Amino acid sequence: MATHATGYTSGIASSNPVELAFATDRLKEEHKELREKLRLLETSAKELILLDDSGKGIQLVQELRLLTDQFMIELERHSEWEDQELFPFLLTYFDRQPAPSMMPSFWVLEKDHQLGISFIQSFQEAIIDVTPLVVKKRLADAAAHLVQACLILNDHFTMEEQLIFPLTEKVLTDLEYFFS
Repeated sequence: MATHATGYTSGIASSNPVELAFATDRLKEEHKELREKLRLLETSAKELILLDDSGKGIQLVQELRLLTDQFMIELERHSEWEDQELFPFLLTYFDRQPAPSMMPSFWVLEKDHQLGISFIQSFQEAIIDVTPLVVKKRLADAAAHLVQACLILNDHFTMEEQLIFPLTEKVLTDLEYFFS
């Protein structure tokens, strides 16, 4: 999630209310799907922390490795869409307004996003050499990184929605006023 106030490429650029509503709906839907995956990751990671059977722990780690890889691909796809279409439009639109810059808010979102990803990467690095001889504590520590990533990213999605939804509503209100 890198925010840049340069050009944008979607239909959002035209300030079309239908396109903007579609973008808002897309954001809601993708966040819902990502949150569901986060819940699954968090539940499995917590199960791993409590697991006493190292054989079962190894199997669960392998499943978590695949799930985190899939999640990261979907998160990256989502972030690219935000960075290339949604955020540039909003930053450009509100940069024209006589109000304080919104860049600090986007910067905080960016840092949360990076922090969540770094915890997922910590989990992935910690499980690279998992063998049946690995102590339960190491598995639990790796899983704790994943739980932390899930908490951070879930909060990140909430903060993003709390920033983006009022902004898109303001744009829609402005467009309605302009065209009425």
